[in-house]
Amino acid sequence: MIGKLIRNTINLLLYGGGFIGLGAACMTALSFEIIGTAQLHLNYIFFVGTSTSALYCVHRVVGIKRFAHITNSPRLDIIRKYQSHIWVYGVMWSVLCLWFFIALAEPKLILALIPGGIIAGGYVLPILPGKKRLRDLGWGKILLIGWSWGWLTAYVPFLYFADASFFLASVHGIERMLFIILITIPFEIRDIAIDQSVGLVTMPMKFGRIKTFRIAILIFIFIILLSSLSSFHYLNPAYTLTMLIVSLITLPLIKVSYKVHDDYYFSGLIDGLMILALLFFTGIHLFI
Repeated sequence: MIGKLIRNTINLLLYGGGFIGLGAACMTALSFEIIGTAQLHLNYIFFVGTSTSALYCVHRVVGIKRFAHITNSPRLDIIRKYQSHIWVYGVMWSVLCLWFFIALAEPKLILALIPGGIIAGGYVLPILPGKKRLRDLGWGKILLIGWSWGWLTAYVPFLYFADASFFLASVHGIERMLFIILITIPFEIRDIAIDQSVGLVTMPMKFGRIKTFRIAILIFIFIILLSSLSSFHYLNPAYTLTMLIVSLITLPLIKVSYKVHDDYYFSGLIDGLMILALLFFTGIHLFI
């Protein structure tokens, strides 16, 4: 009885949008923490978190139709079982998102959000010919999702709120994009069979295990180099140490992803690295 309750609670967090939204909020807060202004921008942090929760709810119920032929996936079975619930959660997150956005809304910010918002919306909504989403573009989808997260959780906080230079905001945005790509690789591995069934060619399928891991190592190196620039500019070495630790943890997890099938590993542990990043930064910052 207790085990079932715990499992249902975890499913609610993972598939109801709350956990991924918390991850997005933590990533956004981490960008502000580099500068030391997170508490001044809670409305934007919560806006990014709730909008991400809403989008992922829509993503799950819209995308499930494309995989109607898959009948042996526990993850898809859960989404099918609670599809109507997820729609309700999506509406609730949308209302909260609108609430936080109203307090922020001004023309300059709206214009700043458009590039990232269009990609994020197009990733989950069928805006392409043939009712396809940007997610259905094969291995390019990992670049698009990384770019959208980098824009909204890093580039906008630096350029718009912190009034950083275009160069510094771009460096931080690219670094965040690369980190999101790094932690998305395990999901690409998880979905190899499903993506093959609909004709999608993703990074692990295109490059294979060895080359994919080499790409991950290269991404890791660039993350450390780019995060060092932000740390140096704001005299905050805790950020580079945080990204070093979290990215190092991700590398072996990529290899393990070929052997694991439980979605709690991916939607729980892997996505949870975004939350851990903020926790690591907070702890490291106390001593540096």
